[in-house]
Amino acid sequence: MKKTVVFILLILITLSFSNFIPPVDDSYITSSFAEFRSTGNLPHFHGGIDFSTFSKEGIPIKAIYEGYVVRVELNDPIYGNVIVLQHPNGYRSLYAHLSSFNYTIENIIKSLQEEFQNQKIVINFPDNEIKFSQGDIIAYSGKTGEAVKPHCHLEIRNSDETLMFDPIDFLNVPAPNGEIILKELIINGKSYNYIEGETYSFKGDYPKIEINSYLFVNNNLLGLKEIKLYIANKLVYDILLDEVSKDEFYKPYIVYSKDSIAAGYIYKTYYKLYPEMLGGPIKVNNFPTLNTNTDFFQVRIEAYDPWKRVKEFTFNLKRER
Repeated sequence: MKKTVVFILLILITLSFSNFIPPVDDSYITSSFAEFRSTGNLPHFHGGIDFSTFSKEGIPIKAIYEGYVVRVELNDPIYGNVIVLQHPNGYRSLYAHLSSFNYTIENIIKSLQEEFQNQKIVINFPDNEIKFSQGDIIAYSGKTGEAVKPHCHLEIRNSDETLMFDPIDFLNVPAPNGEIILKELIINGKSYNYIEGETYSFKGDYPKIEINSYLFVNNNLLGLKEIKLYIANKLVYDILLDEVSKDEFYKPYIVYSKDSIAAGYIYKTYYKLYPEMLGGPIKVNNFPTLNTNTDFFQVRIEAYDPWKRVKEFTFNLKRER
């Protein structure tokens, strides 16, 4: 009986997730979850996904699900102007870089904006004081905070906001036409253009592999969801970017190399496929000291985009003695 109840609850929770709607009508995703960011005070993970507002301010931003306002933040150095909703399924949604808010909220904060101007302000609201239904307009697009151009940044968090989840796992957003590309390899500090089936050399016990890889779509680059590294058909390393904890938010070098840069219109990042820093995104770390009696190794990388489509890349490694 208990198992049946748990199963029914899981179905209901899954259905509530699938009923989340995008915050911008007829839009598309311009940045994916957990991408590297070098803006702001410290390098960090991208805590959500970005929806295009067609480079326009004042585009309506809608509640992805029913809920009530938890807080409004003004002039945050990264997020700009923010609204956070609590939903009945236990999750919270955060909308950032806003230019203005729904008239009910705007009337409440107007005097604070005039008094504090560009200072950061956080306004907490009592539970259930200001409610919204799914699809209600809660705010309008802008480019406040570190935004280069107007867009809607959306995050989904747990109720105490200690975890951020990939919103694509919650929203019914169709996968766009695009291509997963592996453009560049760095092996033990040496850069190579990736060529399928090519043989690259390394020295030492194991190769330190970094890859510049992404989903190319709409003349834009989106970060990957998961990367699996196989050496001699053995899974040795697995990065899964489906959630980021509050403690890991400012630790992107768990996943990315320090050659990465993402600021303004520049986005060039390298995923590290070798053990250096351990953390939540690293799901498998069976990196071996490669057989010292063998000098030739087959390598396969499986790269998954945010919609979990996969593309394989293969090459060989030869140890130099």
